[in-house]
Amino acid sequence: MKSLAIVAKPHAENIYNILTRLVGYLKNVNITPLLEERAAYVINAVQSSHQEIRDNADMLIVLGGDGTLISSIRIIDNKEIPILGVNLGRLGFLTETRIEELESTLDRILSGDYKTEQRLKLCSRVLLGGVETFKSSVINDIVINKGALARIIDIDVYIDEHFVNTYRADGLIISTPTGSTAYNLAAGGPIVYPTQNNIIITPICPHSLSNRPIVVDGDVEIRLKVKNDDERVFLTYDGQIGKRLTNGEEVVIKKSSYYVNLIVSSNRNYFSLLREKLGWGGN
Repeated sequence: MKSLAIVAKPHAENIYNILTRLVGYLKNVNITPLLEERAAYVINAVQSSHQEIRDNADMLIVLGGDGTLISSIRIIDNKEIPILGVNLGRLGFLTETRIEELESTLDRILSGDYKTEQRLKLCSRVLLGGVETFKSSVINDIVINKGALARIIDIDVYIDEHFVNTYRADGLIISTPTGSTAYNLAAGGPIVYPTQNNIIITPICPHSLSNRPIVVDGDVEIRLKVKNDDERVFLTYDGQIGKRLTNGEEVVIKKSSYYVNLIVSSNRNYFSLLREKLGWGGN
């Protein structure tokens, strides 16, 4: 390993000392730190461009929370660079390594004692008359909903060109297994083991109680057509990027050809993470 990129949440508590310590550690083991803009700003250092990170980084360390890690995935785009998420606050589903474990975890990684999990991404294309008008990929979810509160939206859902249902609801969540513990879970959707090859479709507050979440094979194509031509309808990608749909646009969603490679902790497993985050087994 020659170069390691660092992304940091710039206003996290004690972030200056954490970054300074990490950069010193890397230099001591002859690894070049590539500081993304936010990390470079904190310690007033030279920053590396996103292209430099994509071209040269052998690994990416994210210091922050799950939101910081999700934004970092967009930086590396389709490069399947291993990512180590280090949580600076509460334990995250994606950033599961604690800050006090950072050096010992890096020692194991540099000695080759680590494993990664491949996490499915979804690619979403917005089409108008068959012409692509927008494209983005997600690690968690794509949400379609109305701009106005307490208004119902009608969405036709097709899977591999087969009509599934017209959902009358506040919106619809199309989630990866990784994202099953995010908005999907809050909306009553199922928890799906994060390395499974599945896609989850979950209505938000459906008008009919018979409209339940469904889990489909990860290799299908999902097509969404909004029937409310006169309403403000929005797409949200991983809770961080938004797009307003115009009349006649439809959304096509399928599994990305690229994966996210997360370095997973040797000190805990997914079920221990669920117990800790969701309070399972507590009094």
